[in-house]
Amino acid sequence: MNHPLSQKAFADSLKLNFPLLSDFPDGKATQAYGVYIPERKLAQRSWFIIDKQGVIRYKKVLKQGEPLVENDELLAEVKKMK
Repeated sequence: MNHPLSQKAFADSLKLNFPLLSDFPDGKATQAYGVYIPERKLAQRSWFIIDKQGVIRYKKVLKQGEPLVENDELLAEVKKMK
């Protein structure tokens, strides 16, 4: 649940050509995707790859202490959609 300006700066730093979701300040998207932690007012670290039709093609929600998803894994998932 990062501020949209933080998301844009992050996306720009990686030269991404697609938008990153920010649902600051209300958390509605993270609630809808089932990753909102209300008592902490934040989202579980998670990745969703959504196709042009709005269908979730990949979802990974990390448990505490679990390592981050590698970029190669995410790229492989995107390539499956082509």
